[in-house]
Amino acid sequence: MHSYMKSKKTSYLYLGEKIIFKLITMRKILLIGLILIMSASASQSQVLISLLFGDKLNTGKIEFGLNGGFNLTNIRGIPDARGQNNWALGFYFDFLLKEKSPWYIATGVYVKSNVGAKNISMEYEGNRIIDDTLYNYYYSKGAKVEKQFNTFYVPVNLRYMAKCGFFIDAGAQIGLVFKTRDLYATEVDGHDLEYKVVKGVKDNGLYKWFDGGVDVGIGYKLPKSGYKIGVWYYTGLTNIYKNDLGPKAYNSSLYVLVNIPIGKKKAERERAEKAKAAQ
Repeated sequence: MHSYMKSKKTSYLYLGEKIIFKLITMRKILLIGLILIMSASASQSQVLISLLFGDKLNTGKIEFGLNGGFNLTNIRGIPDARGQNNWALGFYFDFLLKEKSPWYIATGVYVKSNVGAKNISMEYEGNRIIDDTLYNYYYSKGAKVEKQFNTFYVPVNLRYMAKCGFFIDAGAQIGLVFKTRDLYATEVDGHDLEYKVVKGVKDNGLYKWFDGGVDVGIGYKLPKSGYKIGVWYYTGLTNIYKNDLGPKAYNSSLYVLVNIPIGKKKAERERAEKAKAAQ
């Protein structure tokens, strides 16, 4: 009995150590994950180079870094639609407008930023048309539809940074949809059953390739690390459907993100050393 309790305690301690280790290395995980995503295409190789030489992008008036966290999404205009929980990863640039000024232009790219919604009725007119036999089968099993849009988003915000570290953002956000998914899902005899229709931006036929709207946020900059923790809300103003199809619906996202500066401290040291050498 005692040996059993001791081994159980040991396993709990081991599990606790693993969790703490994962939390400590979160920054590395985010960095590695973003590198893997960005190195998937040749067009993003410049971003990968920027990550390796982040200190060159931090000039005192410009701050560069990575951001990552959660993206809670939904589609306005679709009855009974429920939100999705997604991960968000990207990079950012903060441009100081004037020396010793509290005003910045905050921009960047959300490289991984899926949007969409679930729990959509099969009778909704904005669903992708599928084979009648498949439709009737899934309909008879009480299936629901989930929509997913793989999108690159670029926020462009005006930021006011208070001396205490709190900041507010407001501006616009534009997106490029590069892949769409319509998932018909149900449960049959205790097993999940799913039919997926995946289309690229060129041949999707139903959805627009462009998404745009307004973006607001609030957050806090940690004084020692320079990390920024914040919440941003995006509400789309562009109908996700092609204009002549009839239905109207709009993406929305609530981002909970951590901004991690890359190479900023190294860049500050190099500038200080140059200033000292010039004296």
